[in-house]
Amino acid sequence: MVEGELQGVHADYFDRDTSTTHWQLGTTHGAIGVLPTTLPALTQDDNEVALTDEDPGSGVAGPVKSVGPLASPVLGAHKVAVIAVNFLTDPTDKPWTTTQIGAAIFGTGASANTFFKEESYNQLSLTGKVHTGAGQGDVYGWYTLPIAPATCDYSTWATLAKSAAQAGGFNASGYQHIMYVFPEQSVCGWAGLAYMPGTESWINGELTVRVTAHELGHNLGLNHAGSWFCTGASGQSVTISSNCSLSEYNDPYDVMGALGERHNSGWHLQQLGVLQPSNVETVTTSGDYTLTSALTQTVNPTTIRIPRTYAADNSVQDWYYIEGRKSGPVFDNFVSTDWAVKGVSIRVADDPSQLTRSRLLDTNPGGSIYDAPLQPGETFNDGRIAITTLTANLGTASVSINMSAPPLDQQPPSTPTGLSHVLLTKGLRLSWNPSGDNVGVRSYTVDRDGFAMATTGARSFDDTTVTAGRHVYTVYAQDAAHNQSQASAPHVVDVPVQGVTAPRRTSRKADRTAPRVRLSRKRLHRHVLLLTARARDGSGIARVELRIDGHKVRAGRKAKLSYRWHQRRGRHRVVVLAYDKHGNRAKYTLSYRVR
Repeated sequence: MVEGELQGVHADYFDRDTSTTHWQLGTTHGAIGVLPTTLPALTQDDNEVALTDEDPGSGVAGPVKSVGPLASPVLGAHKVAVIAVNFLTDPTDKPWTTTQIGAAIFGTGASANTFFKEESYNQLSLTGKVHTGAGQGDVYGWYTLPIAPATCDYSTWATLAKSAAQAGGFNASGYQHIMYVFPEQSVCGWAGLAYMPGTESWINGELTVRVTAHELGHNLGLNHAGSWFCTGASGQSVTISSNCSLSEYNDPYDVMGALGERHNSGWHLQQLGVLQPSNVETVTTSGDYTLTSALTQTVNPTTIRIPRTYAADNSVQDWYYIEGRKSGPVFDNFVSTDWAVKGVSIRVADDPSQLTRSRLLDTNPGGSIYDAPLQPGETFNDGRIAITTLTANLGTASVSINMSAPPLDQQPPSTPTGLSHVLLTKGLRLSWNPSGDNVGVRSYTVDRDGFAMATTGARSFDDTTVTAGRHVYTVYAQDAAHNQSQASAPHVVDVPVQGVTAPRRTSRKADRTAPRVRLSRKRLHRHVLLLTARARDGSGIARVELRIDGHKVRAGRKAKLSYRWHQRRGRHRVVVLAYDKHGNRAKYTLSYRVR
């Protein structure tokens, strides 16, 4: 048993739909690298853990548990310092003014501060330590660091940035978050990086709520919002089955995905401590139930959860989480035809005391993830639990839940053994011995580094998204009654660079091609420029966004949009984002200087 403070360094490669997390445990004898097989939901205020090393061989690996009871992050005004830096390679590269940076993080408009205030009913906000007025915060910079980056040495950059900011009055004491922002550096493939949980985050050239709120979410102890891609016996797309793989960022209705700036789902709000106990209704009997949107504070249920599978000790292993959404005011700006407001979303999520990833289910499989919610009159059925949407309108929904009698079989399968692997040209193939069960094993769940990656009916799994480095795998067996075995012994793998797949989109769709994007400019008169963005894709365009200096200035659901830009002197960054109807994303960036 090893005790200490657990902290993960988490990098988000949004455009590749992948991430990396490196964990270390701070102990009285120094920091040691660890490979967790289970993780508690930690926050920057509560990361004291105990790790049981199960002696997997080369590496410290095993289940991680909180030393004390689970604590949600402290709400209230979180003090944030933002430090803006650039490098010797281009000391004039300042894509945003300090005023624009302050507005993006602390402002009263479409800022990270507004984002958290909206979804927390003003219980969580961002402010400065020196500047604490409404919409104000502490921004230091710009500072040119005395290096020309050849590698992504973000830790050294942070040290140099804090040292430079001291001349401007910066003192790290008293800040709950320190955020470093800088022009896009190609040596860092990620859009954002953050300690999870922790205090520091790094923003690589995209000063949007999509990135800043996402990285601050990691600081607060949140993980990703993904989706399941499931196939049936003939390989056809289905909502859920024994063969599912994780698409890590593919939830468009949660900022912890990568497809937009929507508010966190009910499961994440529960982890943040925003929801009251009455807001989360646990359902164990059949009946009709009503829920309202969590956008407005209420004492009524905003989230319904249903036990889905059970662990070997008969505790609930994971749940179906059901919620509805409504439009307003800044970030959940749905139109009336959005599937999220016309129906209810269903996610598979573990207990909120676990630092895992939610999995949105696509109840209309085979098309876009944007039509995932279950519409009125539609039924989702996993063979034991049936959910029918009765009504959904203006933030209020009603569902009918039909649960079969509790299965007579309450005996979990035996623990999988004999994990082994072989390296493939892309990734690796993990194999194991069959588990036994009094009725029969239905599927196996494969965890990598403490997170569920896939379920499979076979006794092997090809992990084609693994990154180079050291990883740990565990496998669970599950029977038809949803009883789950104990975890296998950890299996540690050192993956060489040549055994790693090229980053690809883990998608449920055959279409993985991003749209084609163009941006044209036409001068109308001296200080006004007409920007016209056009996007094309064979599957159709779902959304186009135009951003200037990190601020979204125009967005629409058509393939073309225009904007009259009243220019100001200085350097600017114009970005066009286009999403097709299969969730693929394209990005076009223009650096522009107005003299």
